[in-house]
Amino acid sequence: MKLTRRQINLIRIIQQNPHSSLKEISELLEISLQTVKADLQNMQDIMKDYNVGIEFLPGNALRIWGEENINYMLNAFQTMQEFSLEKQIMLYLLCRDGFVVLQDIADGLYISKSLVEKVMSVMLEKYPDELSSMRRHGVRNIATQVERRSRFAKLLRPYITGIDFEAELEKFHDNHFPLLDYLEAKEIERAAAAIDYVRQLEEISFTDEAVNQLFLHLVYAQLSYRLFSNVTVGFLVEDMLEGMPQVVDYRGAVDKICRMTALPEAEKSYFAYLFLMLRKQKIDNRGKFVDVMHNVLEKVFVRIKQRLTVDLSDDKELANGLAVHIYSTVVRRDKLGREMGDATGITDVRNQYPLGFEMAAIAAEVIAETFSYHVPPGEMMYLALHFQAGIERMKSTGRKVRTLVVCHYGLAAASLIAVRVEQMFPAVEIVDSISVQYFLQMKEIDAELVLSTENIKRPDVSVIYVTPMLADGELKQIGRFVEAKCTESMLAMFLQNAKILTLNDKESKEAVLEKAARFLEKDGCVTQDFLTSLQAREKVSTTDIGDIAIPHGDPDYVQRTQMLIVRMKKPVPWGQSAVKIVFMFAISRQQFEKNLQMFSSFYKALARVNTRAELRKIQDQNDEAFQKSVTYLLSKQ
Repeated sequence: MKLTRRQINLIRIIQQNPHSSLKEISELLEISLQTVKADLQNMQDIMKDYNVGIEFLPGNALRIWGEENINYMLNAFQTMQEFSLEKQIMLYLLCRDGFVVLQDIADGLYISKSLVEKVMSVMLEKYPDELSSMRRHGVRNIATQVERRSRFAKLLRPYITGIDFEAELEKFHDNHFPLLDYLEAKEIERAAAAIDYVRQLEEISFTDEAVNQLFLHLVYAQLSYRLFSNVTVGFLVEDMLEGMPQVVDYRGAVDKICRMTALPEAEKSYFAYLFLMLRKQKIDNRGKFVDVMHNVLEKVFVRIKQRLTVDLSDDKELANGLAVHIYSTVVRRDKLGREMGDATGITDVRNQYPLGFEMAAIAAEVIAETFSYHVPPGEMMYLALHFQAGIERMKSTGRKVRTLVVCHYGLAAASLIAVRVEQMFPAVEIVDSISVQYFLQMKEIDAELVLSTENIKRPDVSVIYVTPMLADGELKQIGRFVEAKCTESMLAMFLQNAKILTLNDKESKEAVLEKAARFLEKDGCVTQDFLTSLQAREKVSTTDIGDIAIPHGDPDYVQRTQMLIVRMKKPVPWGQSAVKIVFMFAISRQQFEKNLQMFSSFYKALARVNTRAELRKIQDQNDEAFQKSVTYLLSKQ
């Protein structure tokens, strides 16, 4: 069965918010309710193969069975994704040398010539650097051999898992495109054997994704030499490698795979380049990459500390990972940008790890300044994952939340509470277990949190009421405190005191940013440089999430922390969305240092699908009612 991108996105939306109604899902996808129902009904049989079920309930409600299997199912769905006619034509031209008339394309793909003409007119405008047409001659691919290989790998990558290359290509041939009409069996066998050799290398280990890309490059290289004339790649990649320090010598491995696939001597430079730029799972001499990238890493860590007050400079694991990644990114540049810039999953990463993503945006700034290279969205995602891993390590090794247990049931109950809380929350350190009476007599409390089995209060410390059973609601309270250090109450305060700016006319994104920044500047909250920092951040990666946006600037230009909510009567094109509400949280450096998690918690709350659905329900309220509703909605997440 072939699945459309819309159908796959539909399942992903349901996974993210399984309690949404069909109507809410249709609004999120901007399709009709009937289309949502039809897509789900069409997919029911294949979903059963993965032990996932959908049940339609009265009132357009939905019940999901087998939620734990959805991730596995979505991964499998990628190989079933529909291969569009545009992609089929592109792949057809990649497998042919010289001009091809449209009738031959139609015959080769078993479609009408008129349909080819319709799609081709769009493709010629969309890919001017890759496709060219000439009257009475037809169409041909004019891209360089390096670009052709990258395009080939990008087209096939979603359908290759690397478990069984031959079977996967055969399945692609049967379901999507007659690729085996152009590839020879021995070419596939040679490439698979070369990959087996690469997987056994001890000094380096590529990610699964990188191994699959290498396989596709090897396959297409063999096809090129058999079918095309004047195949040249060596001098092209030599220019790319010019001036880049060679921290790893891959010549032995490259020589081996070229001999195994019967590729000529000229291919060695190209595959040495590929070895450098493909993502690594493990590499023995990562320290050499750190030495080469030392100045860049230092700039990144210094700027992160300046902007976000987080010091990651002592995290050697992070430095090693970033060094290898940034080095490969710089080598990669735009030459293979089409293949390597896939941003699938970036929205999930940005929503789940906002602080990690902000660090990635800062790193992207430094890379742009140092190498004149714009980091594509796909790379931003991987950088964010590196930084988030550093944040998690910092959490696990950083200062513990000093917690006091006050229990009137006795030592056994107090001990049980202490053990369970420390097991469930590694960031908690139980400093003591005492009686209620002893607690009431204490003049000073050397703890940040008190867990008490009695309903007691102290103005100088936060107290959470618990029972020895530690019910779910009690654990949730403890978790919130540990993660956010009372972020919710702080956030509620800022929301209650938020300013609201309403824009009635049709505005551009740039105009909204300027009007919002000037509003805050006039109110004495930010300096005039705040607008520049907002614009710079948007250039790195847009801050829209669905129909809302969360632009933010440099804390150094914030004189007083202030929340500004901009309400637009008419939607504003932002990044990939049309935005109606903008939350501009201008956080001062002092406030940021005190409440590092506040921005993260705020962003996560807005990133939730159900939050945005609730915001749509209240967006027509007057300003006063809207502010009260937003405060309640976001501070209770």
